[in-house]
Amino acid sequence: MNYPLKPLLLAASALLLATACTNEDNQPDIVDITRPIDLRLSPAAPVTADTKVAIDGTDFASADEIGLYLAWTDGATAQVPITSSIAQTTWQGNAFSGESLYWQNTADHHTLYAYYPYADGVTGYQVPVTLPAMQTATDEASRNILYGTFSGKAQSSVTIEMGHCMSVVNITLEKGAGYGATDPLPDITDVVLSGSYHTSGTLDLATGEVTADAAGTTSPITTYLNGTTYRAILLPGETLGNIVITTEDGTTYTYRPTETVTTKANTQYNFTLQLNKAEVTLGDLDILQWGTTEATGGANMNIPAGN
Repeated sequence: MNYPLKPLLLAASALLLATACTNEDNQPDIVDITRPIDLRLSPAAPVTADTKVAIDGTDFASADEIGLYLAWTDGATAQVPITSSIAQTTWQGNAFSGESLYWQNTADHHTLYAYYPYADGVTGYQVPVTLPAMQTATDEASRNILYGTFSGKAQSSVTIEMGHCMSVVNITLEKGAGYGATDPLPDITDVVLSGSYHTSGTLDLATGEVTADAAGTTSPITTYLNGTTYRAILLPGETLGNIVITTEDGTTYTYRPTETVTTKANTQYNFTLQLNKAEVTLGDLDILQWGTTEATGGANMNIPAGN
């Protein structure tokens, strides 16, 4: 039987193409261990959109410096503790800014530990963390502690998304009772998280957990204006207290929470407060995961007005 030549050629070509694609897909990841590790570092993407790139962006600025550790032991088949690190360095501008890191072989597990911002002179894998009592937009990036790891065999390229280790409070003020549709809110002098908040702590590079210095200084925290939202970064483990709003004429309004809320890592606390002529009331409180990559934990919940 004679078959048309063209369909046979097309079928053969399709088979060859499919075979080539399959073979290409099954190619092993070839790693050259004589070359530095090809690494990509980025902050985890925010769960909710925000216009403040410095704190909720997905890229580091060229001046941002990240600390890196490479841990490896001969024959490792799982995550290697940071106490077995064989090299440490820094990363800046999408490249190693200190000594380059190398895979030791292609058979063993290696673990990379990354943290931001880099701190010089770290001892015992414990990084000091400090928070100013009066926070500003210019120092927010350096207070936004990030952490991430990679554990596995050598790869031709590694990407680490670094999760948020701290907590963030966002306060939005709205007009409440006593204000007409065209009446503006009074000018706000400051918005303060009243109470005793720790201003120092420690980042454990083995786990990515930040803990407050129990013997350290505590203070109320003055928020800073981020667009139309007042914001402050806090250590995990703090109990949120009163929020005191002061207007330009010296009038103060105090919101007193009716629920006990304890801050967690990688979690944002979004208050909507209604400023009435005589008092301030809760419009809404959303407790949301901050970034898509968990550093140490988080929770999502909503506390509406009246609770």
